Amino acid sequence: MRRIIGTVLIVAAIALAVASTQGFGRPLAPAVAFILFLAGANLFGPVSRLAGELSPLKGKTVRVKVWGTELGDAGFEVKSIRALGAGLHLYLRPLPNGPVTHLKIAQPRGTVVGATGAEITTAKYIQWAGRKIRKPELPIDSREPLPKAFLIGIDERAE
Repeated sequence: MRRIIGTVLIVAAIALAVASTQGFGRPLAPAVAFILFLAGANLFGPVSRLAGELSPLKGKTVRVKVWGTELGDAGFEVKSIRALGAGLHLYLRPLPNGPVTHLKIAQPRGTVVGATGAEITTAKYIQWAGRKIRKPELPIDSREPLPKAFLIGIDERAE
C-alpha cells in the first residue's frame, strides 16, 4: 500500500510539473510538484519500511533504551511512529500521565524487528524532546562493543 501511494504521489508530481511548463498553476505549481515528489519518494525508503514494521507497537506500553541506558522510569505508551526522510520519529507518552514526547532516530542502521520489539544497532544521532542523547565513548583499546543505539520492547510488566 505504501508503494502504491508513493507511486501515485510521484506521478501526480510529474503531471503537475509538466502542466506548469504549459502555464497551468503558476507560480506555486513547481513548488507543490516538488513537495509531492519528495513525499512520494519518502514512502520508498528503508526508514518508511521500518516505521511500518514498528506500527504494531502503537498503543502498547513499552520500555526504551538509548545507547544502553533506560529512557524513563515507568515505561511509555507509543502514540505514533513516522518516517520522514532518513529519520524515524516516535511519539511516546511517559507513564502514567506524562505529555507526549518526540524521539528522533537519525539514519537508523542494522535494524531487527520482532513480534515484541526492535533493536537498532547504529544511528547518526538520537534526540529526545529536541535534545541529543550523547553516544557513549569507549576507550580506543576497549574490546567492548558500543551498546545498541536503540531498543524498544513491550513491557511485560504492564500486560
